[in-house]
Amino acid sequence: MSQPILSIIPMHGAIAAQRSITLDVLVKITPPAVTALPDRPPLNLGFVLDRSGSMQGAKIDYARRAIAYGIEQLLPSDRLSLTLFDTHVQTEIPSTLATDKQRLIDQVHRIRPGSSTALHGGWVNGGMQVSQYLNPAHLNRVILLSDGLANVGETNPDAIAQDVHGLMQRGITTTALGVGTDYDENLLEAMARSGDGNFFHIESPDQLPAIFEAELQGLATTLGHSVTLSLNPQAQGVISDILNDLERTPEGALKLPNLTLGTPLYVALRLQIPALSMGTQVLQVQLRWQTPDQAEPQQLEAGLYLPVVSPEQMSDFPAHGEVQEQVALLMAARARQEAVAFADVGDFGSAAASLRQTGELLRAAPASAAIAAEGEALEDLSTAFGTKGQGMVARKRAKSEAYHLNRSRSSRHGQQPQDPIS
Repeated sequence: MSQPILSIIPMHGAIAAQRSITLDVLVKITPPAVTALPDRPPLNLGFVLDRSGSMQGAKIDYARRAIAYGIEQLLPSDRLSLTLFDTHVQTEIPSTLATDKQRLIDQVHRIRPGSSTALHGGWVNGGMQVSQYLNPAHLNRVILLSDGLANVGETNPDAIAQDVHGLMQRGITTTALGVGTDYDENLLEAMARSGDGNFFHIESPDQLPAIFEAELQGLATTLGHSVTLSLNPQAQGVISDILNDLERTPEGALKLPNLTLGTPLYVALRLQIPALSMGTQVLQVQLRWQTPDQAEPQQLEAGLYLPVVSPEQMSDFPAHGEVQEQVALLMAARARQEAVAFADVGDFGSAAASLRQTGELLRAAPASAAIAAEGEALEDLSTAFGTKGQGMVARKRAKSEAYHLNRSRSSRHGQQPQDPIS
């Protein structure tokens, strides 16, 4: 399979002579397009389902349907397990090949809700099931679904996130799905960050099948994992800001989402460049990733060379539309993070106002489908923050939407309308 394309796109294609500047720069990683169903590595999945008492009714019904949908999409070479947790942890389906799907789906449909929430214990058991058949050439992931707070066993978010990170270092990633209004979004987001997976906020249980579909499609089209990006300014330049909110490796490289076919990744940064008299390279970047079928990491490098022109010639180098769009989307992610901070001190009015203000700035940005969709999402979220009794629900949505935007996805990733699943 061909490699991704690594590009560096400056807001302006030149800089004015003898003038220092702060320049927005976009690093774009473009994996190959999806031209046909790829020959993907086998999946090794551990479904972990909260069946505490609060999951009764529509939540448990849609969770069953979502997991059943996931099983239907697996190949006979894929493995799955199913762990249930309430006060106790139970291995409902030990890790097995997805051959007798109907038998497995019948087991899923028999799940009934129980009592409390041993979230950490359930996740640990799911990780153990995946670990039994761990293969670096496969895609190994725990998919956790919960609607509540960890209140049995280990409940410290830092300790849980550290355990998730340790499992990720062994090659098993974690995706966390929070359902409803009562789960701990800080914990689930931390698990997704530490586990190199995804975090989804699910306001309505009928969103579950679509989100499971997005998660499984992402796994099926994975080109590379353990993706990092190193940014090295040149010519005495300095990176003053990285607009994406991303984790870093101990060496300081940015940790990026998986490379998936047909899905570009964007990292936007602000580069302070001193006054220059001649053109030069101002930035070098290095992309590294791991593929399931190769032991050695893959690597690409690129550099940004900028010519120096007279101030009068700068009008020949207008702002780049793609850079403007991605910067605007990432500023919308920051507005959500600011709204979360206001919500944490009970100031939901300021949270709504901050989002409205950013929405106005978006309307001034160059028109595009992504900008228009994001403007609508901000308006909806602002309304939610301004509605009595909805502030903490809006906080959960803001956390999830910012998480996706920072990873080059739509703020409503995985929540497109879907046909009903029977």
